[in-house]
Amino acid sequence: MIPERYLLYLDILGFSELARKPERVLDLYRIIDGLNVHRHDAFQSIVFSDTLLVYNIDQPRDAYGRHCHVMFLAEFAQDLLYRLIGRDYYFRAILTSGEFLHHRLTNVQAFFGQALIDAYRHEKELIGCGLFIDTKLLADNHIFPTRRYCDRYHYVFLTQDIQRASEYGRFGFPFAGEILDATTMTFPTYAQLVFLMDIYRKATEHPDPRVRAKFQATWTLYELQHSSLCATLRDSEFDFSAIATADWKAAKEHFEKELQSDYYKFSANKALQPTTASLPAPGAFGNSSAASPSTGAPGGCG
Repeated sequence: MIPERYLLYLDILGFSELARKPERVLDLYRIIDGLNVHRHDAFQSIVFSDTLLVYNIDQPRDAYGRHCHVMFLAEFAQDLLYRLIGRDYYFRAILTSGEFLHHRLTNVQAFFGQALIDAYRHEKELIGCGLFIDTKLLADNHIFPTRRYCDRYHYVFLTQDIQRASEYGRFGFPFAGEILDATTMTFPTYAQLVFLMDIYRKATEHPDPRVRAKFQATWTLYELQHSSLCATLRDSEFDFSAIATADWKAAKEHFEKELQSDYYKFSANKALQPTTASLPAPGAFGNSSAASPSTGAPGGCG
Protein backbone atom coordinates (compact mmCIF):
# COMPACT_ATOMS: atom_id res chain seq x y z
CA MET A 1 0.00 0.00 0.00
CA ILE A 2 1.05 3.57 -0.66
CA PRO A 3 1.35 5.48 2.64
CA GLU A 4 -0.61 8.63 3.43
CA ARG A 5 1.62 11.70 3.66
CA TYR A 6 1.43 15.43 4.06
CA LEU A 7 2.86 16.91 0.89
CA LEU A 8 4.17 20.34 -0.02
CA TYR A 9 4.33 20.71 -3.80
CA LEU A 10 6.18 23.86 -4.82
CA ASP A 11 6.72 25.06 -8.38
CA ILE A 12 9.03 27.91 -9.41
CA LEU A 13 7.16 30.32 -11.68
CA GLY A 14 8.63 31.40 -15.02
CA PHE A 15 11.35 28.76 -14.90
CA SER A 16 11.58 28.35 -18.69
CA GLU A 17 12.43 32.05 -19.02
CA LEU A 18 14.74 31.84 -16.04
CA ALA A 19 16.64 28.94 -17.61
CA ARG A 20 17.90 31.28 -20.33
CA LYS A 21 20.21 32.75 -17.70
CA PRO A 22 22.05 29.78 -16.14
CA GLU A 23 23.66 31.92 -13.45
CA ARG A 24 20.19 32.87 -12.21
CA VAL A 25 19.13 29.23 -12.07
CA LEU A 26 22.25 28.35 -10.12
CA ASP A 27 21.58 31.24 -7.72
CA LEU A 28 18.08 29.88 -7.18
CA TYR A 29 19.35 26.36 -6.51
CA ARG A 30 21.85 27.82 -4.06
CA ILE A 31 18.96 29.40 -2.16
CA ILE A 32 16.91 26.18 -2.22
CA ASP A 33 19.95 24.21 -1.06
CA GLY A 34 20.17 26.37 2.06
CA LEU A 35 16.54 25.99 3.18
CA ASN A 36 15.78 24.92 6.73
CA VAL A 37 13.86 21.87 5.50
CA HIS A 38 17.11 20.07 4.71
CA ARG A 39 18.06 20.15 8.39
CA HIS A 40 14.81 18.72 9.74
CA ASP A 41 14.90 14.98 10.47
CA ALA A 42 11.12 14.54 10.29
CA PHE A 43 10.83 15.62 6.65
CA GLN A 44 12.34 14.61 3.33
CA SER A 45 12.72 16.83 0.28
CA ILE A 46 13.06 16.11 -3.44
CA VAL A 47 14.13 18.70 -6.00
CA PHE A 48 13.82 18.18 -9.74
CA SER A 49 13.97 20.92 -12.35
CA ASP A 50 11.58 23.69 -11.19
CA THR A 51 9.79 21.64 -8.52
CA LEU A 52 10.40 21.09 -4.80
CA LEU A 53 8.56 18.33 -2.92
CA VAL A 54 8.57 18.04 0.86
CA TYR A 55 6.80 15.29 2.81
CA ASN A 56 6.75 13.85 6.32
CA ILE A 57 8.72 10.66 6.98
CA ASP A 58 6.78 9.40 10.01
CA GLN A 59 3.05 9.56 10.58
CA PRO A 60 1.74 11.95 13.27
CA ARG A 61 0.38 10.11 16.30
CA ASP A 62 -2.31 12.58 17.37
CA ALA A 63 -3.94 15.93 16.66
CA TYR A 64 -0.93 17.83 18.01
CA GLY A 65 1.32 15.95 15.58
CA ARG A 66 -0.99 16.81 12.67
CA HIS A 67 -0.93 20.49 13.65
CA CYS A 68 2.88 20.43 13.77
CA HIS A 69 3.21 18.73 10.38
CA VAL A 70 0.98 21.30 8.69
CA MET A 71 2.74 24.17 10.49
CA PHE A 72 6.22 23.00 9.53
CA LEU A 73 5.33 22.44 5.88
CA ALA A 74 3.81 25.92 5.66
CA GLU A 75 6.90 27.34 7.37
CA PHE A 76 9.14 25.65 4.79
CA ALA A 77 7.26 27.56 2.07
CA GLN A 78 7.54 30.71 4.19
CA ASP A 79 11.30 30.19 4.55
CA LEU A 80 11.71 30.13 0.78
CA LEU A 81 9.41 33.12 0.29
CA TYR A 82 11.45 35.25 2.70
CA ARG A 83 14.73 34.28 1.04
CA LEU A 84 13.39 35.17 -2.43
CA ILE A 85 12.09 38.67 -1.65
CA GLY A 86 13.82 41.24 -3.81
CA ARG A 87 15.45 38.63 -6.05
CA ASP A 88 12.64 38.38 -8.61
CA TYR A 89 11.90 34.69 -8.04
CA TYR A 90 8.36 33.55 -7.28
CA PHE A 91 6.65 30.25 -6.64
CA ARG A 92 3.22 28.70 -6.39
CA ALA A 93 2.78 25.88 -3.91
CA ILE A 94 0.12 23.48 -2.70
CA LEU A 95 -0.04 21.95 0.78
CA THR A 96 -2.15 18.80 0.75
CA SER A 97 -2.23 15.19 1.96
CA GLY A 98 -2.83 11.80 0.42
CA GLU A 99 -1.04 8.81 -1.01
CA PHE A 100 2.63 9.42 -1.72
CA LEU A 101 5.53 6.98 -1.97
CA HIS A 102 9.22 7.82 -2.17
CA HIS A 103 11.62 4.91 -2.46
CA ARG A 104 15.32 4.97 -3.23
CA LEU A 105 16.37 2.21 -5.59
CA THR A 106 19.96 1.33 -6.43
CA ASN A 107 20.41 3.99 -9.09
CA VAL A 108 17.21 6.04 -9.20
CA GLN A 109 14.50 7.38 -6.93
CA ALA A 110 10.88 6.33 -7.36
CA PHE A 111 8.22 8.78 -6.17
CA PHE A 112 4.57 8.76 -7.09
CA GLY A 113 1.05 8.73 -5.65
CA GLN A 114 -2.36 10.36 -5.98
CA ALA A 115 -1.40 13.32 -3.79
CA LEU A 116 1.44 14.15 -6.19
CA ILE A 117 -0.80 13.73 -9.24
CA ASP A 118 -3.52 15.96 -7.78
CA ALA A 119 -1.03 18.64 -6.70
CA TYR A 120 0.61 18.64 -10.12
CA ARG A 121 -2.70 19.06 -11.91
CA HIS A 122 -4.24 21.59 -9.56
CA GLU A 123 -1.16 23.80 -9.27
CA LYS A 124 -1.37 24.53 -12.99
CA GLU A 125 -4.99 25.65 -12.59
CA LEU A 126 -4.46 28.04 -9.67
CA ILE A 127 -3.86 31.69 -10.53
CA GLY A 128 -1.53 33.53 -8.18
CA CYS A 129 1.75 33.09 -6.39
CA GLY A 130 2.44 31.85 -2.88
CA LEU A 131 0.98 28.97 -0.90
CA PHE A 132 -2.46 27.36 -1.27
CA ILE A 133 -3.66 24.87 1.35
CA ASP A 134 -6.10 22.02 0.75
CA THR A 135 -9.39 22.75 2.48
CA LYS A 136 -9.27 19.38 4.24
CA LEU A 137 -6.18 20.56 6.17
CA LEU A 138 -7.65 23.82 7.45
CA ALA A 139 -8.57 22.30 10.81
CA ASP A 140 -4.90 21.55 11.42
CA ASN A 141 -3.67 25.02 10.44
CA HIS A 142 -3.45 26.99 13.67
CA ILE A 143 -0.75 29.48 12.69
CA PHE A 144 -1.28 31.18 9.34
CA PRO A 145 -4.27 33.27 8.24
CA THR A 146 -6.05 31.98 5.15
CA ARG A 147 -8.71 33.16 2.73
CA ARG A 148 -10.94 31.01 0.56
CA TYR A 149 -9.76 30.80 -3.04
CA CYS A 150 -12.11 28.05 -4.26
CA ASP A 151 -13.92 25.04 -2.81
CA ARG A 152 -10.74 22.93 -2.76
CA TYR A 153 -8.10 25.49 -1.73
CA HIS A 154 -7.51 28.45 0.55
CA TYR A 155 -4.74 31.00 0.10
CA VAL A 156 -2.20 31.12 2.95
CA PHE A 157 -0.74 34.47 4.06
CA LEU A 158 2.86 33.68 4.96
CA THR A 159 3.85 37.32 5.54
CA GLN A 160 3.41 37.48 9.30
CA ASP A 161 4.98 40.93 9.69
CA ILE A 162 2.46 42.34 7.21
CA GLN A 163 -0.21 40.80 9.42
CA ARG A 164 1.21 42.55 12.48
CA ALA A 165 1.56 45.88 10.69
CA SER A 166 -2.04 45.61 9.53
CA GLU A 167 -3.15 45.01 13.13
CA TYR A 168 -1.00 47.89 14.46
CA GLY A 169 -2.66 50.21 11.94
CA ARG A 170 -6.23 49.14 12.64
CA PHE A 171 -6.88 52.57 14.24
CA GLY A 172 -5.18 54.42 11.40
CA PHE A 173 -1.93 54.80 9.49
CA PRO A 174 0.80 55.70 10.05
CA PHE A 175 1.23 54.09 13.44
CA ALA A 176 4.13 54.82 15.81
CA GLY A 177 7.24 53.12 14.49
CA GLU A 178 8.79 52.53 17.91
CA ILE A 179 6.90 49.27 18.18
CA LEU A 180 8.88 48.04 15.16
CA ASP A 181 12.26 49.63 15.90
CA ALA A 182 12.28 48.51 19.55
CA THR A 183 11.51 44.89 18.66
CA THR A 184 13.83 44.55 15.62
CA MET A 185 10.79 44.01 13.40
CA THR A 186 11.50 46.97 11.12
CA PHE A 187 13.73 44.98 8.77
CA PRO A 188 11.41 41.99 8.17
CA THR A 189 8.46 44.37 7.85
CA TYR A 190 10.37 46.41 5.29
CA ALA A 191 11.23 43.27 3.29
CA GLN A 192 7.61 42.12 3.24
CA LEU A 193 6.41 45.58 2.20
CA VAL A 194 8.89 45.33 -0.67
CA PHE A 195 7.26 42.00 -1.53
CA LEU A 196 3.84 43.68 -1.68
CA MET A 197 5.23 46.55 -3.74
CA ASP A 198 6.71 44.14 -6.27
CA ILE A 199 3.43 42.19 -6.45
CA TYR A 200 1.53 45.39 -7.20
CA ARG A 201 3.99 46.62 -9.82
CA LYS A 202 3.97 43.32 -11.66
CA ALA A 203 0.18 43.26 -11.46
CA THR A 204 -0.04 46.66 -13.14
CA GLU A 205 3.11 46.95 -15.28
CA HIS A 206 4.26 43.53 -16.46
CA PRO A 207 4.08 43.35 -20.29
CA ASP A 208 2.82 39.74 -20.38
CA PRO A 209 -0.93 39.60 -19.57
CA ARG A 210 -0.60 36.02 -18.32
CA VAL A 211 2.03 37.07 -15.80
CA ARG A 212 0.01 40.14 -14.84
CA ALA A 213 -2.97 37.92 -14.09
CA LYS A 214 -0.98 35.89 -11.54
CA PHE A 215 0.10 38.98 -9.66
CA GLN A 216 -3.27 40.70 -9.98
CA ALA A 217 -4.89 37.69 -8.31
CA THR A 218 -2.27 37.76 -5.55
CA TRP A 219 -2.66 41.51 -4.95
CA THR A 220 -6.45 41.10 -4.82
CA LEU A 221 -6.11 38.46 -2.10
CA TYR A 222 -3.92 40.80 -0.05
CA GLU A 223 -6.36 43.67 -0.62
CA LEU A 224 -9.18 41.54 0.73
CA GLN A 225 -7.12 40.47 3.74
CA HIS A 226 -5.41 43.81 4.53
CA SER A 227 -7.60 46.39 2.83
CA SER A 228 -6.49 49.48 4.79
CA LEU A 229 -2.78 48.69 4.62
CA CYS A 230 -2.89 47.95 0.88
CA ALA A 231 -4.90 51.11 0.17
CA THR A 232 -2.39 53.17 2.15
CA LEU A 233 0.52 51.69 0.25
CA ARG A 234 -1.14 52.20 -3.12
CA ASP A 235 -2.31 55.76 -2.42
CA SER A 236 1.12 56.79 -1.09
CA GLU A 237 2.87 55.20 -4.08
CA PHE A 238 4.46 52.75 -1.65
CA ASP A 239 5.98 55.30 0.70
CA PHE A 240 6.55 53.07 3.73
CA SER A 241 6.53 56.05 6.07
CA ALA A 242 2.79 56.20 5.37
CA ILE A 243 2.54 52.86 7.18
CA ALA A 244 4.70 53.65 10.23
CA THR A 245 7.17 56.26 11.46
CA ALA A 246 9.93 53.65 11.69
CA ASP A 247 13.61 53.76 10.73
CA TRP A 248 13.03 52.63 7.15
CA LYS A 249 16.37 54.04 6.00
CA ALA A 250 18.33 51.60 8.16
CA ALA A 251 16.02 48.76 7.16
CA LYS A 252 16.54 49.60 3.47
CA GLU A 253 20.32 49.60 3.88
CA HIS A 254 20.19 46.24 5.67
CA PHE A 255 17.89 44.80 3.00
CA GLU A 256 20.09 45.92 0.11
CA LYS A 257 23.18 44.59 1.85
CA GLU A 258 21.48 41.20 2.20
CA LEU A 259 20.67 41.19 -1.52
CA GLN A 260 24.37 41.51 -2.29
CA SER A 261 25.42 38.76 0.11
CA ASP A 262 27.65 36.09 -1.40
CA TYR A 263 25.53 33.47 0.34
CA TYR A 264 22.85 33.96 -2.29
CA LYS A 265 25.18 34.04 -5.28
CA PHE A 266 26.53 30.96 -6.97
CA SER A 267 30.15 31.19 -8.00
CA ALA A 268 31.16 28.91 -10.83
CA ASN A 269 34.38 27.03 -10.22
CA LYS A 270 36.46 24.37 -11.87
CA ALA A 271 34.65 21.64 -9.96
CA LEU A 272 31.65 22.22 -12.19
CA GLN A 273 33.58 21.69 -15.40
CA PRO A 274 34.30 18.10 -16.52
CA THR A 275 37.95 17.37 -17.01
CA THR A 276 39.44 15.11 -19.65
CA ALA A 277 40.55 12.66 -17.00
CA SER A 278 37.01 12.27 -15.65
CA LEU A 279 35.46 11.34 -19.00
CA PRO A 280 35.22 7.75 -20.25
CA ALA A 281 37.43 6.81 -23.13
CA PRO A 282 35.80 6.43 -26.57
CA GLY A 283 34.35 2.93 -26.89
CA ALA A 284 34.28 2.39 -23.13
CA PHE A 285 30.60 1.40 -23.31
CA GLY A 286 30.98 -0.94 -26.28
CA ASN A 287 30.40 1.61 -29.05
CA SER A 288 33.73 2.60 -30.56
CA SER A 289 32.06 5.01 -32.97
CA ALA A 290 30.38 7.08 -30.24
CA ALA A 291 31.58 10.63 -30.06
CA SER A 292 33.25 12.02 -26.96
CA PRO A 293 30.82 13.74 -24.55
CA SER A 294 32.80 16.95 -24.89
CA THR A 295 31.86 17.30 -28.57
CA GLY A 296 28.13 17.51 -27.97
CA ALA A 297 27.61 15.17 -30.91
CA PRO A 298 25.28 12.13 -30.92
CA GLY A 299 26.49 9.54 -28.47
CA GLY A 300 27.69 12.17 -26.00
CA CYS A 301 26.16 14.22 -23.18
CA GLY A 302 25.78 17.51 -25.04
